[in-house]
Amino acid sequence: MVCMRRLDYRRFPLNPVSVSRPFHLWSIRFSHYVEKVRWTMDRLGVPYYETPMMPILHWFRTPFVVGLKGGADSHSTKFSTPIVRTDEGQTLIKSSAIMEYLSSRFAKAGEELFPNAEVRALDEHYNKYLGPHTRRLFYYNVLNKSDVIIDLARRNVSPLQAKAFEVLFRGCRQQILSGLAVTPQAVEKGIGHIFKEFETVEKKLSDGRPYLMGDKFTAADISFACLGGAVVLPQPAEGYGGRLPDYNCGCDQLIEVSKKLRASVAGRWVLHLYKEERGKRIIPAKPDLLVT
Repeated sequence: MVCMRRLDYRRFPLNPVSVSRPFHLWSIRFSHYVEKVRWTMDRLGVPYYETPMMPILHWFRTPFVVGLKGGADSHSTKFSTPIVRTDEGQTLIKSSAIMEYLSSRFAKAGEELFPNAEVRALDEHYNKYLGPHTRRLFYYNVLNKSDVIIDLARRNVSPLQAKAFEVLFRGCRQQILSGLAVTPQAVEKGIGHIFKEFETVEKKLSDGRPYLMGDKFTAADISFACLGGAVVLPQPAEGYGGRLPDYNCGCDQLIEVSKKLRASVAGRWVLHLYKEERGKRIIPAKPDLLVT
């Protein structure tokens, strides 16, 4: 069965920008930090292909891609995705740095995604103080239901890689949880923080502005829509570039939070952004996300 995409592509270029060869994106396909980069490339019309990976398995690949370029920070490890290789052979790491490179090179005058320091600061705030909380909530729920994470593997990566993940993940599950500081206490604390961030966005939007910075769409909007909005669980037909759990997954805590956020002003705004501002989405990897 093929899901129909109800996305408005008319306001974005149908033809890609000119590059000497497509960019290459290495990803954990359902990662919300990766989605920031996919959104940016799709919106700007940058041709690319994607090598999707599952957690654990990316450890066997990304060190050879980034070499000595990797660097850990408060929300990622030295070999985290996204990683992008440009048409000029540059290897780019960290979602915001990649987005800023893409914006500086491909955005039209007046449509830059990082027009000022305030946008950079808000984007980094979401990187540090929102993305890690939503990631912990996600992993705590899906890693405690092996059938869910295995199903996500089958829907996001090749059959061979999905099978390899199924074999390996049981032995590495605790390592993932420990590496991301995923504990029941941290998850509960994080849920409260997530709701506060959504309430802050609702207050910003209460004056009628269409975007966080006012009348201009910026990287701050993308960051909140991806790093916070991923807990709304947008599906591929709604614009998300990877396969997230749906409401039939049985992850009760994640679903409860998602339903509340989806019904909120900020949650509805996030879904609106996916519909109106996501761009002409490219699906540059298999399996096809629109086949259920």
